[in-house]
Amino acid sequence: MDVINDSLRAVYLINEDYDNAQKVNSKLKRGYFSTNERLGYIKKIDITGEKVLTVCGSGDQIFICIINGAKEVDTFDCNPLQYYVMEIKKSAIMGLEKAEYLKFFPLRGGNINEMYNVKYYERFKQYLDTEARLFWDYVYASGNNKLYLLKLFSYPIAFESDYTNSYDLLKEALFKTKINFYLSDIYHVSKSLNKGTYKLIMLSNVFDHLYRDSEYDEEAYLKFVQENFYPLLKENGICVYHHQLPSIQVQSFKNYPSLENGGEPVKILTRYN
Repeated sequence: MDVINDSLRAVYLINEDYDNAQKVNSKLKRGYFSTNERLGYIKKIDITGEKVLTVCGSGDQIFICIINGAKEVDTFDCNPLQYYVMEIKKSAIMGLEKAEYLKFFPLRGGNINEMYNVKYYERFKQYLDTEARLFWDYVYASGNNKLYLLKLFSYPIAFESDYTNSYDLLKEALFKTKINFYLSDIYHVSKSLNKGTYKLIMLSNVFDHLYRDSEYDEEAYLKFVQENFYPLLKENGICVYHHQLPSIQVQSFKNYPSLENGGEPVKILTRYN
């Protein structure tokens, strides 16, 4: 992580100084604070004591995996901001009680009077990784109000999630679970990982973002996933993704009704040796 440049770029973006932001050598861009993906299907996959791989994004996928028993989580994202977001959420959970956390990070429709308040940050910042601590210390030193920090996020208000409903369980588990972050896009991350490692790989809705502004080609994406992520699975491990674009049928990937959640089918590839 390039904390100095990431911090500078973040503050420029917050201040809407886009000219100077472009001059900073950092991949950081505005990002997501909360997932809009339904993650209830994870409960139906046994990952107790297992190592999993997931897109980082808002960190919500990581937290859901930990609640459901994962012992170690590898995670990746091409946007450095998502690492810093995951870290501040993780550390807030470790250092605050649930009621305080929901004041600092209120759910949609909740009271925002104390959102991102520095008094809460001071209470939990000790749990941040060194790089994340440097980043957020700099951002907070550059401005201290909720409107200031809101400008970092496309969706700054959290949606209710299973991890907020299992807060105490997650808090305890975070002190015992290892999280490893890789700054990488989906095209390159597999080269840094060991084969035959993961019981579960969660690629979330990356497909939507890859093909949002280009020609839709799910079959090419599935071929890419098979070639790059299939070898990373343990025997009987599974790789899941979902998307909101029109679906085509590919033989290796099927809609499993048992894993549908709220009407959103999850595509699954299972590895059997």
